Amino acid sequence: MKLIREKKSLEFRKESFEIVYHSYKCEDSGEEFVDEYLGDLNLDQVYNAYRVMHKLPFPEEIKQVRKKYGLPATTMSEILGFGINQYRLYETGEIPSEVNGRLIQLAARPEEFLRLVDLSNVLENKQKEKLIKTIGEIKKESQAWAMYTEKTLGVSTPSEYNGYRKTSPEKAYHIIRFFADELAPLKTALNKLLFYSDFYHFKKFAMGISGLQYRAIQWGPVPSQFDYLLKVAEENHTVSLKYEIWDGDKEMVIVEPSADQAFRSDLFTDDEIESLNTVLEKFRKTKTRQLVEISHNEAGWKDNFKEKKLISYKYAFDLLGLG
Repeated sequence: MKLIREKKSLEFRKESFEIVYHSYKCEDSGEEFVDEYLGDLNLDQVYNAYRVMHKLPFPEEIKQVRKKYGLPATTMSEILGFGINQYRLYETGEIPSEVNGRLIQLAARPEEFLRLVDLSNVLENKQKEKLIKTIGEIKKESQAWAMYTEKTLGVSTPSEYNGYRKTSPEKAYHIIRFFADELAPLKTALNKLLFYSDFYHFKKFAMGISGLQYRAIQWGPVPSQFDYLLKVAEENHTVSLKYEIWDGDKEMVIVEPSADQAFRSDLFTDDEIESLNTVLEKFRKTKTRQLVEISHNEAGWKDNFKEKKLISYKYAFDLLGLG
């Protein structure tokens, strides 16, 4: 059986979406089929495209909205007027209707969620007072945090350019920390390790890890605003940047672990940790120059470096450096 990839349109909710369709083909009979894993990978691409087209929140966003208010899924469901288990179903992948999706997006804004809480009758007085206080504190921080995220990582709305993953500064910093612990890489190598981590995970699950956007430049794929990203990671005491002069005039930046905190594995799923470890073991003994050369073979870099464009995560399915 040979794994084949081809562009194909699949239908969902009476709309058609073009994806990179994966299937196995029997070389003897020419028959094609998909197993459960490939079937999910194909469908996840369709669901991602549908969410983007209709501007619907992704499961991780839905979960984060609830968690920032410190509420159980059942209570969140009741406040929004859903069925008691509906919010949890959305968190685990069910796609909300447009009406429910908009309600969840409104709830992400503290001032709007406050109105929804006022309209509901599901909380006792003390619970309501506590939640209103929490919302007020979040409101003060939310605007500054949104600007901070935008400046650090780029656009935060899920799209094909950030792996359909809302940008997460903390996860990005701790991916950097993961490789700092294991390799203490040069900055140039680290940028490639980040790229391969996100794109390899997307290749397997149609979803990135960090929400980082990647741009094709002379030295290969790099996160957008990568210098600022590293600077803030250091300011947050996740890593330390060590500057050395090599060959008499070249300033090299070595990314080392900070002594102030440890890598936070709790930020990641088991699948995400597995992807990070796969990249680590693949490139553990690869020198920086070799890693740059490997990244130059990627179609995502070749097609975009002349104009220094952002690289669509759809190129992940064509990864050569990491099968």
